[in-house]
Amino acid sequence: MKTFILPVALAVTMILFTSCMNNGKEYKLDKEHNILYKGEGIDESMAKKLAEYLKEQMYFQPGKEATVQITRNTKTKDTINLNFIVDKSKITPDMESKFILFGGMIDQKIFSGTPLNVRLFDKNFEEVKNLGYAKPVSDVAPVQTETTNPQTDTAPSQPDSTQQ
Repeated sequence: MKTFILPVALAVTMILFTSCMNNGKEYKLDKEHNILYKGEGIDESMAKKLAEYLKEQMYFQPGKEATVQITRNTKTKDTINLNFIVDKSKITPDMESKFILFGGMIDQKIFSGTPLNVRLFDKNFEEVKNLGYAKPVSDVAPVQTETTNPQTDTAPSQPDSTQQ
């Protein structure tokens, strides 16, 4: 019986490990908020910096679970993909435009102007919508904006894009 259980346990462990690795390594800011990261040049320090910024900007809020994924693949070596995990039933065109503006703010603050593609994914990591490239904040007219977290249906305030 023991000889049967060991191979089954190993197989289950490998499947779980492989499925977790497909979405990237995990940086947990706390028990409710995490950043998944993978790809060339994407590391834990970058994930940590992004998590702290998302908390500072109130995208990560106490009592509301949220996940964001950052990736880079071999086809687009110079581009970072910023994937927000969302409830697709709560997405509106206005929210999409706010996500792309928020992506521009994140790009300037966290990724130093590296080309940044903003995408919305569901909880199964299926793409809901590719919003395209975020314009650097310097290319966006100064405006007070809000970024909505469609996971939580809340709208935290964002600073004026001209503030550093």
